[in-house]
Amino acid sequence: MAKKTGVGTSTLRAWERRYGLLQPQRTPKGHRVYSEEDVNRVLKILDLVDDGHSLSGIAEMLATGNLPPSAMSSPLNVASSMEREPSPVWGQFIQATINATNDFNIERIDAIFNEASSLYPLNMVIEQLIQPTLIYLGEAWKKQPEIGIAEEHFYTSWLKNRIGARFHHVYSLAKGARVICACAPGCFHEIGLMLFSLTALSRGYRVLYFGADLPINQFQHVLKRSAARAIILSVQNEIPENSVNDINHLISTISRPVFIGGLNQSLDESIFEKSGGILLGSNTSIALQVLEKHVPAYTSTED
Repeated sequence: MAKKTGVGTSTLRAWERRYGLLQPQRTPKGHRVYSEEDVNRVLKILDLVDDGHSLSGIAEMLATGNLPPSAMSSPLNVASSMEREPSPVWGQFIQATINATNDFNIERIDAIFNEASSLYPLNMVIEQLIQPTLIYLGEAWKKQPEIGIAEEHFYTSWLKNRIGARFHHVYSLAKGARVICACAPGCFHEIGLMLFSLTALSRGYRVLYFGADLPINQFQHVLKRSAARAIILSVQNEIPENSVNDINHLISTISRPVFIGGLNQSLDESIFEKSGGILLGSNTSIALQVLEKHVPAYTSTED
């Protein structure tokens, strides 16, 4: 179920226990067995959540069969969700996180994150809670630097520590394709790459994470020793022309796909695309869909 829907087992159990959204069959030993009907039901729930409905409201809709027209088909419409204002559910999570950050209260930030991640898939928590919070704090820092810098640093520091802890836990469960994740030379802002890497891990990819400013001449060595099946490069700021040339040379000389992602608006991504690079953009779910299309996490021969 987790492989097909991207929803972790703990979240599925929370949906079952707290809202009655699922009623899987059980083996004699008590193990849950999910059918294709259950898979379709989970995809429908994701659609409804993406449309801004609460889990309690979804439970009532499914029980009565009173579903909105937009929920009658799948898959999840990720692109449109990024263009809308946060739903009341996520708006409450975001505001609570901002308030806790303004109070420099790690315990409350932890509690909010734990609550959200227990009820919703990790990629949704990243897109609907973490990324909007980062954007808000970044904009607040620009408007009022005398009072906003500490808050932004505080939340970012918490996030790095939390991602690191979660990363090591999830990696032990990942059994799929190995992929290299690194920031391009001269790029030091790695939060976006960390969030993408964590999401990829939750979908089964064995992420080899190298962080900021990895020299291009190191990738051939890593590929040879690790048997990784893809390279994901994060480009968050303008990079030197020689680095652009090095990346294009790497793309053209290796037999593994090279994916380019990030938030840099000034970068001419077409130069990488012409060399054979695959563009991911900055939306985590869309980027993961692109990766899965070219390099599935699991194949019939995956070790």
